[in-house]
Amino acid sequence: MARKSSGVINIPLDLMVEILEKLPTKSLARFRCVSYQWESMINKFIVIDSIMTRRLNQPPRDPHFLFKRHWFQPRLDHIPHTILSYTYLYHQVTDEQQLYHEEIIEKEEGYLMGFQYARGLIGFCCSRNDQFRIHNLTTRQSLFLPVTRLPGSLFYLFGYDTFKNQYKVLCQTQNQHGMPWKLFILGDVSKEDIQCSIGVHFLFEQAICINGEIYYIARNANCTHVLVSFDVRHEKFSYVQTPGNLLAYHHHEDLTIVNYHGKLGCICRNKVDVDMWVMQDAKKQEWSKITFLDMLQSLPKLNTRFAGVANPGGEIVIVHQPHLIIELALNVYYYDTKQNGLRRSEIQTTSPSDLVSIRAVMDHVENIMRL
Repeated sequence: MARKSSGVINIPLDLMVEILEKLPTKSLARFRCVSYQWESMINKFIVIDSIMTRRLNQPPRDPHFLFKRHWFQPRLDHIPHTILSYTYLYHQVTDEQQLYHEEIIEKEEGYLMGFQYARGLIGFCCSRNDQFRIHNLTTRQSLFLPVTRLPGSLFYLFGYDTFKNQYKVLCQTQNQHGMPWKLFILGDVSKEDIQCSIGVHFLFEQAICINGEIYYIARNANCTHVLVSFDVRHEKFSYVQTPGNLLAYHHHEDLTIVNYHGKLGCICRNKVDVDMWVMQDAKKQEWSKITFLDMLQSLPKLNTRFAGVANPGGEIVIVHQPHLIIELALNVYYYDTKQNGLRRSEIQTTSPSDLVSIRAVMDHVENIMRL
């Protein structure tokens, strides 16, 4: 007599992981809800490595963008209101005709500032309570760091440790000279003190994480501009030696630090051309310079700023300075450093505001980790 089949198919774990690795990221996020076993398998074998590796090996051609809109209520003109939205390309028609999808991340009273991006997550701070918030652009989850009891205005650094697979946030109190920095590790409720070995300094708006190093422009106790790095894994500060008068451009807001093919780059705007300094060797701190002679002639006669470099193509992304928005469209420009050509992309927005600024998210990767 033939044995009846139970109808259950046992698939080996390695084959199951191989199948799941080929699925879209949003499908994996939904499949974690099937059972505890599926969630554990996806989190352990897939989330950490394969999704990130797949997206890093096939980065999007164009970056994603963050829109920050400010407006004032008629009767409460001293309190700004801010909408933070996230937009990404979902359909390419031509180089100039592209369709973007926009999602609202946050509506807040006060200013949102200090935007930093690390491996699928963004971090930013609200001026009302000085709380640092981390937001996952893929799952739309957010969390706040428990730092409201620290005194004074706060500065933050947000980065990713590629060796230990940890996201870390450094918190500095502005008005307490010599006070240690507070270190938070995502997923750990505790915090620890980090002593800064290079002396008192205050970071500015620009900060970028490249291969486990956070680079940022700061001002030391002598009010001199310096370039600083923080090793996320070993939790150490150090000064970065810069060529010539590179940091002098920062006085005129004509200096932008970027990730150029996995290396630290500094884009400087002159009156007639644009220079990009690239740190070829991080240990020896050796720099090389690339000059783009025709870039400024190709740009519109408006106030623009450099937003970053799109990899792997190497296009320099250029956006407008924060300005009043009249129409529901914004232009973004891409300068091809190999062909010395410029293309324009128009992004439709959902609502006007008193003031709008644009941030580019380069090399975005989908990340389904839970916050």
